[in-house]
Amino acid sequence: MKSLRGPRIAIDYTSGPGHAPGVGRYVRELVRAHVRLPAQDAFALELLEVGRAPRPMEGPALGLTDAPPTGPGFERRITRLPRRIIAQAGRLPALARRVIGPSRSTALIHRVIPDWPPIGALPSSLAVAEFPRAGTPDAELQAHACRQAAGVFVFSADAHERVVSRYGLPEGKVHRVPVGSEHWERDLAAQLGEPEGTITAPRASRDILVLGAVRRARYPLAALAAFEVLTQRGDEARLLICGRPGDAHQEFRSELSAFESRHGAGRVQWLEQPTEGEMPSCVAGATALLHLAEDEASPVTPLEATRMGLPVVASPLPAFEEVLGSSAQYVRHDDPAGIADALAVALQAGASQPKRKALQEIAAPFTWGASAAAHCDGWKLMLDAL
Repeated sequence: MKSLRGPRIAIDYTSGPGHAPGVGRYVRELVRAHVRLPAQDAFALELLEVGRAPRPMEGPALGLTDAPPTGPGFERRITRLPRRIIAQAGRLPALARRVIGPSRSTALIHRVIPDWPPIGALPSSLAVAEFPRAGTPDAELQAHACRQAAGVFVFSADAHERVVSRYGLPEGKVHRVPVGSEHWERDLAAQLGEPEGTITAPRASRDILVLGAVRRARYPLAALAAFEVLTQRGDEARLLICGRPGDAHQEFRSELSAFESRHGAGRVQWLEQPTEGEMPSCVAGATALLHLAEDEASPVTPLEATRMGLPVVASPLPAFEEVLGSSAQYVRHDDPAGIADALAVALQAGASQPKRKALQEIAAPFTWGASAAAHCDGWKLMLDAL
């Protein structure tokens, strides 16, 4: 490890090796890309990890062991004390900071959870990828953290407007950055021993992919109802759900059992514990993505699929519309026949090699390298303003 010089950015990195999807992927891919930036364009990083939870993504998945020597450098600081002990130590921020370990050269800490870790007055930035329901304690906590931060990173114009209008932040404190989309393409290329950017061939089956935990906010029952309409029309498609059980899993399991009693088993496959190693082939091997959501402030899931050449059928959320435009089809979750119509069109498009290639080109600019560079620009502005 080379010597780290100049001001450093600390990052709450606990979820990077600890969680494959969601915030874990964001932190993991952001750091992976950051340490590959030219040293003169980036900050040295201190990666703070707290707690005893398992680290299933440890090792090559982090992309740290082969970081180039020309990059800005990084240092991992791992604290094995339980998080509850750290939370108690947070009542004495100087003690918590000494335990967790940001150095005196650390200029700012980048958080992915409001007010965590509890290390006192060190300036912070905060990533906001979702918004709790207004009026809830989580929403109040997020509002407080945004107001206290030196700056906030968001991943869509809609999120930028919401942070400014809801939390009263000046526009200059809210930094819109792109989200990366190439992680599964990269991993699949490595698995197949092929160059990145060449994964365009559709599979023979007609798989409709649904990504994410089976939660009410993702309308899994609506997805199943629309698929049943498609099935009743004689379509031979299959519904492939890659997501852990969430707060709708019991209702979904019951409806799935009823569906199978009417149409037989095998038309719907639910991967309840998908591994990160399985995800690249699941996405690349599907024909279309169905992504229903109550509210999302980041376009990452549709972009992940688009990067693999999948046509997207999605809820009409601003974060999706601003990056996918007319390349996606937008549907209401309470219109199963309309969703089925859109899926039929998407399945046809997903079988076309030229159309898949055109979709990949839409997602091509959304890389983690671009995201890391934009984060650096934001951090520089924040530090200049302190």
